[in-house]
Amino acid sequence: MKKAAALLAGILSYAILNAAPSILVVDMGQVYQNYYKAKEAAAQINSSIETTKQELGKMDKERQALEKELQAIQEKLNNPALAEDAKKKIFETEAQPKVVQIRQIEQNMQNISSQANQRLQQNAQSIRKVHMDEIREIVAKVAAEKKADFILEKGACWYSDPKAEITQDIIKAVNASAPASASSDKK
Repeated sequence: MKKAAALLAGILSYAILNAAPSILVVDMGQVYQNYYKAKEAAAQINSSIETTKQELGKMDKERQALEKELQAIQEKLNNPALAEDAKKKIFETEAQPKVVQIRQIEQNMQNISSQANQRLQQNAQSIRKVHMDEIREIVAKVAAEKKADFILEKGACWYSDPKAEITQDIIKAVNASAPASASSDKK
Protein backbone atom coordinates (compact mmCIF):
# COMPACT_ATOMS: atom_id res chain seq x y z
CA MET A 1 0.00 0.00 0.00
CA LYS A 2 2.84 2.38 0.85
CA LYS A 3 4.47 1.66 -2.50
CA ALA A 4 1.24 2.40 -4.35
CA ALA A 5 0.72 5.67 -2.44
CA ALA A 6 4.31 6.72 -3.10
CA LEU A 7 3.95 5.85 -6.78
CA LEU A 8 0.66 7.78 -7.00
CA ALA A 9 2.23 10.78 -5.23
CA GLY A 10 5.17 10.64 -7.63
CA ILE A 11 2.91 10.50 -10.67
CA LEU A 12 0.77 13.39 -9.38
CA SER A 13 3.81 15.56 -8.64
CA TYR A 14 5.24 14.78 -12.08
CA ALA A 15 1.91 15.72 -13.68
CA ILE A 16 1.73 18.95 -11.69
CA LEU A 17 5.30 19.92 -12.54
CA ASN A 18 4.78 19.13 -16.20
CA ALA A 19 1.36 20.72 -16.55
CA ALA A 20 0.81 22.78 -19.65
CA PRO A 21 1.81 26.39 -19.12
CA SER A 22 -0.96 28.95 -18.87
CA ILE A 23 -0.68 31.32 -21.82
CA LEU A 24 -2.88 34.39 -22.24
CA VAL A 25 -2.95 37.05 -24.95
CA VAL A 26 -3.48 40.80 -24.86
CA ASP A 27 -3.82 43.40 -27.62
CA MET A 28 -1.44 46.06 -26.31
CA GLY A 29 -2.40 48.51 -29.04
CA GLN A 30 -6.02 48.39 -27.96
CA VAL A 31 -5.01 48.67 -24.31
CA TYR A 32 -2.87 51.71 -25.04
CA GLN A 33 -5.60 53.39 -27.10
CA ASN A 34 -8.06 52.95 -24.25
CA TYR A 35 -5.66 53.94 -21.46
CA TYR A 36 -6.96 57.15 -19.92
CA LYS A 37 -3.47 58.61 -19.49
CA ALA A 38 -2.71 57.97 -23.17
CA LYS A 39 -5.92 59.75 -24.14
CA GLU A 40 -5.02 62.72 -21.92
CA ALA A 41 -1.51 62.84 -23.40
CA ALA A 42 -2.90 62.70 -26.93
CA ALA A 43 -5.23 65.60 -26.13
CA GLN A 44 -2.30 67.64 -24.78
CA ILE A 45 -0.19 66.85 -27.84
CA ASN A 46 -3.06 67.80 -30.15
CA SER A 47 -3.46 71.05 -28.22
CA SER A 48 0.25 71.80 -28.68
CA ILE A 49 -0.04 71.03 -32.39
CA GLU A 50 -3.02 73.36 -32.69
CA THR A 51 -1.20 76.15 -30.84
CA THR A 52 1.80 75.79 -33.15
CA LYS A 53 -0.47 75.80 -36.21
CA GLN A 54 -2.12 79.01 -35.00
CA GLU A 55 1.26 80.65 -34.41
CA LEU A 56 2.46 79.59 -37.86
CA GLY A 57 -0.82 80.81 -39.36
CA LYS A 58 -0.29 84.29 -37.88
CA MET A 59 3.24 84.37 -39.22
CA ASP A 60 2.04 83.24 -42.64
CA LYS A 61 -0.57 86.01 -42.74
CA GLU A 62 2.15 88.51 -41.90
CA ARG A 63 4.32 87.05 -44.67
CA GLN A 64 1.46 87.26 -47.17
CA ALA A 65 0.80 90.89 -46.24
CA LEU A 66 4.48 91.70 -46.81
CA GLU A 67 4.37 89.91 -50.16
CA LYS A 68 1.39 92.05 -51.22
CA GLU A 69 3.30 95.16 -50.19
CA LEU A 70 6.29 93.88 -52.16
CA GLN A 71 4.09 93.35 -55.22
CA ALA A 72 2.84 96.94 -54.93
CA ILE A 73 6.46 98.13 -54.74
CA GLN A 74 7.29 95.96 -57.76
CA GLU A 75 4.46 97.61 -59.70
CA LYS A 76 5.88 100.99 -58.69
CA LEU A 77 9.28 99.91 -59.97
CA ASN A 78 7.77 98.82 -63.30
CA ASN A 79 6.52 102.36 -63.94
CA PRO A 80 8.37 103.53 -67.10
CA ALA A 81 8.08 107.17 -66.05
CA LEU A 82 10.29 106.53 -63.01
CA ALA A 83 13.96 107.42 -63.37
CA GLU A 84 16.62 104.76 -62.72
CA ASP A 85 17.91 106.59 -59.64
CA ALA A 86 14.39 106.71 -58.19
CA LYS A 87 13.88 103.00 -58.97
CA LYS A 88 17.17 102.17 -57.27
CA LYS A 89 16.24 104.23 -54.22
CA ILE A 90 12.77 102.62 -53.99
CA PHE A 91 14.32 99.18 -54.37
CA GLU A 92 16.92 99.78 -51.65
CA THR A 93 14.64 101.57 -49.18
CA GLU A 94 11.34 99.76 -49.70
CA ALA A 95 11.68 96.48 -51.61
CA GLN A 96 14.88 95.09 -50.16
CA PRO A 97 13.80 95.43 -46.50
CA LYS A 98 10.50 93.67 -47.35
CA VAL A 99 12.41 90.79 -48.97
CA VAL A 100 14.62 90.50 -45.88
CA GLN A 101 11.55 90.52 -43.60
CA ILE A 102 9.83 87.85 -45.71
CA ARG A 103 12.92 85.63 -45.60
CA GLN A 104 13.22 86.09 -41.84
CA ILE A 105 9.58 85.16 -41.32
CA GLU A 106 9.94 82.10 -43.56
CA GLN A 107 13.07 81.05 -41.66
CA ASN A 108 11.32 81.57 -38.32
CA MET A 109 8.34 79.55 -39.53
CA GLN A 110 10.62 76.73 -40.61
CA ASN A 111 12.52 76.81 -37.29
CA ILE A 112 9.34 76.86 -35.22
CA SER A 113 7.86 74.02 -37.24
CA SER A 114 10.92 71.78 -37.02
CA GLN A 115 11.48 72.53 -33.31
CA ALA A 116 7.83 71.85 -32.53
CA ASN A 117 7.89 68.58 -34.48
CA GLN A 118 11.07 67.46 -32.76
CA ARG A 119 9.78 68.45 -29.31
CA LEU A 120 6.43 66.74 -29.87
CA GLN A 121 8.07 63.55 -31.11
CA GLN A 122 10.40 63.43 -28.12
CA ASN A 123 7.55 64.12 -25.71
CA ALA A 124 5.32 61.52 -27.36
CA GLN A 125 8.08 58.91 -27.21
CA SER A 126 8.91 59.54 -23.57
CA ILE A 127 5.24 59.64 -22.57
CA ARG A 128 4.54 56.43 -24.49
CA LYS A 129 7.49 54.72 -22.78
CA VAL A 130 6.22 55.74 -19.33
CA HIS A 131 2.69 54.59 -20.19
CA MET A 132 3.90 51.27 -21.59
CA ASP A 133 5.95 50.67 -18.43
CA GLU A 134 2.84 51.35 -16.32
CA ILE A 135 0.76 49.03 -18.49
CA ARG A 136 3.42 46.28 -18.28
CA GLU A 137 3.32 46.46 -14.48
CA ILE A 138 -0.44 46.02 -14.52
CA VAL A 139 -0.17 43.18 -17.05
CA ALA A 140 2.25 41.44 -14.66
CA LYS A 141 -0.23 41.87 -11.78
CA VAL A 142 -3.10 40.49 -13.86
CA ALA A 143 -0.88 37.59 -14.97
CA ALA A 144 -0.16 36.79 -11.32
CA GLU A 145 -3.87 37.00 -10.44
CA LYS A 146 -4.78 34.69 -13.30
CA LYS A 147 -1.79 32.43 -12.57
CA ALA A 148 -0.53 32.85 -16.13
CA ASP A 149 2.93 31.68 -17.07
CA PHE A 150 3.04 33.84 -20.20
CA ILE A 151 1.16 36.78 -21.63
CA LEU A 152 1.76 37.31 -25.32
CA GLU A 153 0.99 40.21 -27.64
CA LYS A 154 -2.08 39.15 -29.60
CA GLY A 155 -0.57 40.37 -32.87
CA ALA A 156 2.38 37.99 -32.43
CA CYS A 157 0.08 34.94 -32.38
CA TRP A 158 -1.33 33.33 -35.46
CA TYR A 159 -4.13 31.91 -33.40
CA SER A 160 -5.33 32.17 -29.85
CA ASP A 161 -8.37 30.76 -28.15
CA PRO A 162 -10.80 33.61 -27.37
CA LYS A 163 -10.84 32.33 -23.76
CA ALA A 164 -7.14 33.27 -23.54
CA GLU A 165 -7.90 36.91 -24.48
CA ILE A 166 -7.52 39.27 -21.51
CA THR A 167 -7.43 42.64 -23.30
CA GLN A 168 -10.64 43.91 -21.68
CA ASP A 169 -9.42 42.81 -18.24
CA ILE A 170 -6.20 44.75 -18.77
CA ILE A 171 -8.10 47.83 -20.00
CA LYS A 172 -10.26 47.75 -16.87
CA ALA A 173 -7.19 47.33 -14.68
CA VAL A 174 -5.19 50.19 -16.26
CA ASN A 175 -8.16 52.51 -16.02
CA ALA A 176 -9.05 51.53 -12.44
CA SER A 177 -7.15 54.54 -11.09
CA ALA A 178 -8.67 56.96 -13.61
CA PRO A 179 -10.26 60.13 -12.22
CA ALA A 180 -14.04 60.29 -12.45
CA SER A 181 -14.01 62.49 -15.56
CA ALA A 182 -11.59 60.18 -17.41
CA SER A 183 -13.50 57.04 -16.45
CA SER A 184 -16.74 58.53 -17.76
CA ASP A 185 -14.97 59.33 -21.07
CA LYS A 186 -14.01 55.69 -21.62
CA LYS A 187 -17.62 54.44 -21.53
